[in-house]
Amino acid sequence: MTPNDVFALLVLATAVRVFASDLRYLTRRLLRAGVRVGAAALIEDRHSGAPRAPRAPRTEVLTPAAHDEEAQP
Repeated sequence: MTPNDVFALLVLATAVRVFASDLRYLTRRLLRAGVRVGAAALIEDRHSGAPRAPRAPRTEVLTPAAHDEEAQP
C-alpha cells in the first residue's frame, strides 16, 4: 500500500464521517416526503369514489394428498 493509497483512504473515511449525518437527514426527509405523497394519493383515491374491482369468491382447493388424508380413519 503506497502513501497515496493511505492518504486516499483517510480522505474517504473523513468524508464519510463528516457527511454521514447529512445523508441520514436527507434520507429521512425524502422518506417522509414519499409517505406524505403516498398517503395523499390514497386519500384522494378514497374520496374520488373510484370503483374497486370486485373480489373473487374464496374457494377451498383440495389436493389429492389432502383428500386422501381426510378419507383415512
